[in-house]
Amino acid sequence: MSEEIFALDIGTRKVMGIIARRHEEYLEILDAEVIEHTSRAMLDGQIHSIEEVSRTVRKIKENLEIRGNRKLTAVGVAVAGRNLLTFKSKADKEFEFEQEITPAIVRGLELQAVEAILSDNQQDISRFYCAGYSPVYYELDNQRISCLTGHRGKAIACELIVTFLPRIVLESMFAVLKKVGLEATNITLEPIAAFNAIIPPEIRNLNIALLDIGAGTSDLALTKEGHIFAYGMVNEAGDEITERVSELLLTDFSAAETIKRSLDKTGAIEYKDIWGRPHTIEAEKLIELLSERVKKLAESVAQKVSTLNGAPPQAVVAVGGGAQTVNLIRELALALKLGQEKAGLRLPSAIKNIKDSSGKLYGPESITPIGIALMTANSWGLRFIEIEVNLKKFRMLDFHQKKDIISALTFSGAIHHKRLYPKPGMAITCTVNGELKIIKGSLGEPARVTLNGEPVSSLAQIIKDGDILAFEEASPGKDAFCRIKDLLAAKACAISFNRETAEVFPPLLMNGKEADLETPVTDRADIRILPLTVKDALRHKGLDVENLSERQILVNINGNPRMLTQRNFTLTLNGNPAGLNAELKPHDVMAFSAEAPTFYKIKDVVNIPEGTRTMHITVSGKEIDMLIEPAQIFMNGRMVSPDEFLIDGAEIKVYILKEQQVLLSEIFRYIDFNPNEALGKRMKIMVNDMPAGFTTPLAEGSRVRISFEDREAA
Repeated sequence: MSEEIFALDIGTRKVMGIIARRHEEYLEILDAEVIEHTSRAMLDGQIHSIEEVSRTVRKIKENLEIRGNRKLTAVGVAVAGRNLLTFKSKADKEFEFEQEITPAIVRGLELQAVEAILSDNQQDISRFYCAGYSPVYYELDNQRISCLTGHRGKAIACELIVTFLPRIVLESMFAVLKKVGLEATNITLEPIAAFNAIIPPEIRNLNIALLDIGAGTSDLALTKEGHIFAYGMVNEAGDEITERVSELLLTDFSAAETIKRSLDKTGAIEYKDIWGRPHTIEAEKLIELLSERVKKLAESVAQKVSTLNGAPPQAVVAVGGGAQTVNLIRELALALKLGQEKAGLRLPSAIKNIKDSSGKLYGPESITPIGIALMTANSWGLRFIEIEVNLKKFRMLDFHQKKDIISALTFSGAIHHKRLYPKPGMAITCTVNGELKIIKGSLGEPARVTLNGEPVSSLAQIIKDGDILAFEEASPGKDAFCRIKDLLAAKACAISFNRETAEVFPPLLMNGKEADLETPVTDRADIRILPLTVKDALRHKGLDVENLSERQILVNINGNPRMLTQRNFTLTLNGNPAGLNAELKPHDVMAFSAEAPTFYKIKDVVNIPEGTRTMHITVSGKEIDMLIEPAQIFMNGRMVSPDEFLIDGAEIKVYILKEQQVLLSEIFRYIDFNPNEALGKRMKIMVNDMPAGFTTPLAEGSRVRISFEDREAA
């Protein structure tokens, strides 16, 4: 005959112990003992007073030992699901280029989400065991998708539900057992125990909400793909309904609890109020009065289920004493928008392969203790492996998740705020004459990871108990760096400058400012290669082009405008006059001189007929030889010679003299005339003894006499 099994369910209000024996096809319950805590030794499933809880456990142990004449030294226990901490976390990752998503990339993304929880909550990872995680959804290029592996994209994301078990929960449990002389041979979680007891294997792949509705709290566990992936708790349960009964009927809490349990029966309910006066109320009426409070409890639980699950589950299974509250299951189905047939209460009688020889286990509150006994009998408890990470011992909870190197590094805290993969150096993007250029930064060095002293080939490599890991953080890559010369394929332009060969590179601009080949390129720079000009060649030869000037002047010649360029230098390109901004091509020939400025005279822009003659005249008895031009030129109304320099805005009039007529006014260019002598006097001009004026024509041999008379004498 097999050995007896001792299982303990240490709850917030009471402790239940079960003695069972495993047979080939079933588990037989031999005895059971339930004792309530004498004080509030536990709160929300967590042991607060180790002494008080130890006292209660010792009583149960002793009673079961006495009744069965047995000695109990080993026990199977469970940790309340409400002690688990459940978080939602999202992680995303972008790639520089579209690529195939591998299982390793997905694994890294999921663990990035786990790491984010630890960072955001500033928790010391050594205080927690990761009890598991499950994806809520994945995203590929901002589109929801059920599976990332095998797809191609540039951006991926995922949201996880991650569950952690505080180490203090197990440590306080071990402390209680040690005080009463017991050793835990099997440890599980209460929701897992209930799950294994009442959820048949054939439906464990469904998405089920398992609710343990007690007196003070409602514990939740969500199952999918054969295991529990999320846990939660609502601080409302059966006591909420009991308190409402007490308020409505003015009874004490104990009487209200008794009345609540009798609501499943029809007819009148008799009770006494706080003054001891007898009363009667119809069960249906009280149920109606309690309906709003029952509905509120159902909605609170349903909201928590939907939050953790992301959507209504496929079914709801309820256990616990509070689950028997009238109409609660119906309201839960309505709140979760499920059909009534998809929500129900499970009792011990529904558990297969269980024989209750004690006759004591009949309520839904017995489900979890039976589940603990089943798991103890089959050794289905939590398992740990101990590893060493960077010289520190670390225990990992074996809880449905793959035990590989990457998970060990994450859950041990070795990569907390550290990089597993190198961060590439920042790239530089720029444009060269509008063409996009990308200069990549260096990739950096990946993290160095060794397993038992040997470099690992894959972070997905499985680890086992006693393994030793060493981790060195990845080194980031260096940011990209280049100079303009690294981006250009253009070569210098070879020209001839004053009969010497010169190689000149075109001028460069970066973000609108002058640059050169050695200028470092900045991110998003706009680099322009400008056309090579004469001015650039002069700069290359060391000439100060700032002192070189080119000035445009406009003159009108007989009504025809003409634009001319005046320079303080002389410049030719391939033998032709050229300006400073003229573009250069390979093998062009330049000739430059700063000592021969370019200014224009009238004769440079006016075609004057050739041929002149000399006319002999006398002026006041003095012989004068006058040079007779074939044309007369006036600039701004003043007669000028062809050698006169042009000025900006000049009005040039050119008169071609058919008969080469000479006017008297021209003689003033040949004689010394003092205008001061004419002040206050009248000029008298005689030609060939005849009175004349400035416009009197002159001829060969003309005699001109100029005299001044006082105006009064005239």
